Amino acid sequence: MNSIHLICLAVKNISKSLTFYRDGLGFETTTEEEKPAIVFFNNNGTKLELFPLSDLQKEIGDSASDVSAGFPRFTLAHNVRSKEEVDAVMQRAKLAGATIVKPPVVQSWGGYSGYFTDPDGFYWEVAFASDWKFDDNEMLIIN
Repeated sequence: MNSIHLICLAVKNISKSLTFYRDGLGFETTTEEEKPAIVFFNNNGTKLELFPLSDLQKEIGDSASDVSAGFPRFTLAHNVRSKEEVDAVMQRAKLAGATIVKPPVVQSWGGYSGYFTDPDGFYWEVAFASDWKFDDNEMLIIN
């Protein structure tokens, strides 16, 4: 098991999240309904899925979990090729309704990144580092 094919976000309002990711951030999907049961985005590499929180809790059998308490212990990341792209993506996210948690700055590890949260509070990092390389599918190469 050496790959992740799908990241599923358990969302409180699938219509609002669909609008945020599809219309706000430009994620591509074949979903045409405004309130679908689930949504898959056709991005390169690992796919992103939106799944209603209450339905996912039922499927897993864990309806007692408090998903609103504290930092979720993970972030999602979108890596780009320049500082200007970081700034542009952060601005696009803000216009789409994201909450900017940390505006882009030069980080201690030498890169440039910022953080925002989506309508459900999931943390996203938008990052650039001058020594990063990308493959033909725009996926970050990590050595």
